[in-house]
Amino acid sequence: MFENVKAGWRMGSAVRKLVFNDRKLLLFPIMSGIVILLETVAIFLTFFLSHMNSNAFYIMLPVYYVVVYFTSAYILVAMLIAFKGNSGNKRMSIGDAFSKTYEYKVQILEWALFESIITMIIRVIEQRLGLIGSVIFGLATSIAISIATTFAIPVIIEKKTGPVATLKSSTQFIINNFGKTFGGLAYTDLYSLLFVLAGVGVIFIGIMSVFASVVLGIVIAVLGVMLMAYGMMLGYTLMNVYKLVLYDAMNGGKLPEGITMDMVNGSIKKAKQRRSMFGGPVQ
Repeated sequence: MFENVKAGWRMGSAVRKLVFNDRKLLLFPIMSGIVILLETVAIFLTFFLSHMNSNAFYIMLPVYYVVVYFTSAYILVAMLIAFKGNSGNKRMSIGDAFSKTYEYKVQILEWALFESIITMIIRVIEQRLGLIGSVIFGLATSIAISIATTFAIPVIIEKKTGPVATLKSSTQFIINNFGKTFGGLAYTDLYSLLFVLAGVGVIFIGIMSVFASVVLGIVIAVLGVMLMAYGMMLGYTLMNVYKLVLYDAMNGGKLPEGITMDMVNGSIKKAKQRRSMFGGPVQ
């Protein structure tokens, strides 16, 4: 069991080195967060300033979901394209990455619409359930959707498929390769979690320091928030790059520098082939 986890962690460590060799990749989650925040403020501020009624709110909400999901997916695709465009000491610029992402605008929009529809359906069902039922249902569906769409963006980048085909390919990839793979995902989570927890600790110190000096306490707390933000940004980047590398490798794509096929093979579950009564493989 521990060997399985170590195999995934070795690949996760290699991915971390690749990301740190091109730190501009860390700018993409920052851009995503800023743009989504601005979109959220603009959309909801428009709603409240316009004094719209509750019916208008239910019309605006799907629009908000589509805008946010589109932005998130678009910037994520750009980040992964920038990563794929790196070769040797050559690094793809942020501008070039976004230019190439424009080719996927239709698929990204379709995926955003698909996610929005699923989200709205879940919200409608939750409203019909009691408090405990809605919490359990929301948690269960969130986990299921998160797992099923784990490799959705790599699928879109490789195949330019529609949402249904993308979901099917992502799910099938997980079914075929689920196993040691997620040791690497756990590594990226734990690595970034260290920064998040450290940030929480620093924030707590800042709060306690307020009693001695308000200015000092605020400065320390702000540093803690920045540390937390860095951890979340790092985790987002590492996890998505890891998934892309794994997906490309298992589909015959080029391996990035520092990652070998042995690493990949050690990070996935080997499919067990059933054999017939005569000793040959079952077709």
